[in-house]
Amino acid sequence: MPFVSFCLTTYKRGNVLKNTLESIQRQLFTDFEVIVSDNDPDSSGRDTVLQMNDIRFKYFPNGEDLGMKPSFNKSIERSSGEYIVMIADDDPIYHDMLSTLSQLQKDYPSYAIYMGGCDWFCTHPDVSALYNLKVGTNSCLSSKHELNYIQTYSASEFLKLFYSFGIFPHYLWSTCMVKRETLLGFGGVPDYGTPFLGDYAYLGLMSSTTGCVVINKALGCQTLHKENFGRNQNEQIALVARNFPVFLEERMSQVEDWQIIKKLMIRFTALWVVSHMSFLYKYIKEGNLHLAEKDVFRINYMKKYRIKYFLKTRIPLIHDLIVTLKKMFK
Repeated sequence: MPFVSFCLTTYKRGNVLKNTLESIQRQLFTDFEVIVSDNDPDSSGRDTVLQMNDIRFKYFPNGEDLGMKPSFNKSIERSSGEYIVMIADDDPIYHDMLSTLSQLQKDYPSYAIYMGGCDWFCTHPDVSALYNLKVGTNSCLSSKHELNYIQTYSASEFLKLFYSFGIFPHYLWSTCMVKRETLLGFGGVPDYGTPFLGDYAYLGLMSSTTGCVVINKALGCQTLHKENFGRNQNEQIALVARNFPVFLEERMSQVEDWQIIKKLMIRFTALWVVSHMSFLYKYIKEGNLHLAEKDVFRINYMKKYRIKYFLKTRIPLIHDLIVTLKKMFK
C-alpha cells in the first residue's frame, strides 16, 4: 500500500498529461502511486502513461467518456493509498510537494487534510490579459504571513477563512493531501451536477471533520490556457449557483458556527458566479450570455448581485473604484 495515491482523469491531452506526470515523477518523496483514468474511448492516454516506464504509474481506460467527476471517482476506486491527491491533468506540481505535505502529516498527525499554496501559470498573453495577470508564474500565497508559515485550524476556523479568501486568494486541490478514509466517507469527489466549484466543495468537506493544516508555500500551479474548463459550459452556471450551497449544507451543517459559515459560503458562491460570468463577458465578446444571466439572476440570493455584475461588465472602472473605496474604509 503506497502512502499517497495521485488520482487523475484525462481526455485527449497527451502532451499536457505528460508534463503533469513528469512533475509527479520528480517528487523527492517517492512512496506513491499514480492512477490515470482515461475518458477517451480510443484510450489515447495509454502511450503517455506507458512512456513513463514506472510501475507506480497505472493506466485505466474507462471505455467511454464518463464525464470529469465520475472519472475522478473511478481513479479513487482504483487507488490504494492511505492519502489521496486529486490532480488535474494540466496542473503540474513542484518537486517538493509530497515531501512537504508528508512532513506536515508527521508533525500534525490528527488531520484529514494538509494544504499548501499554489501559483497561477499563464501560458498566453491573451489569457493573462483576461485575468489581469502576467504571462508566466503569478503567486497565490498569503501576503499576511511569511513564507513556509504553518497554521493549524479547527473546522469552523478554516471554513470561515476559506469561504472569505482569508488564507489564500486562490486554492488548488492538487496541492492538498487528504485522508482516503475521510474522502470515501463523503462518497468521493463531490458531484452535484456540474464540475464548477468542485474543488471548493471537496476542500470544504474534507476540512469539515478535523480542520486543516496549512503551509504558506507554493506546491504546484494551476495552468491558465485557452482550453480550461468553464469557457463553453454557460448552461451550468445557474446549476452551480443553485446546487453548490445546498449540497454543502446537507453535509456540513453540523460544523460549529454553521450559520455564520453558511452566509460566507453563499456570498462566496455569488461572488464566484459574478466573477466567472464577467470573465466570460470579456472572453466571449460577441457571444451571448443572455440565457445564463437570466437563469442566474432568477435565483433569490443572486438578485442583489445583479448591480455588481452590471457594473463589473459594463462600467468596470466604476466597479473597481467602489471596491477600492470599500477596502479603504473597511
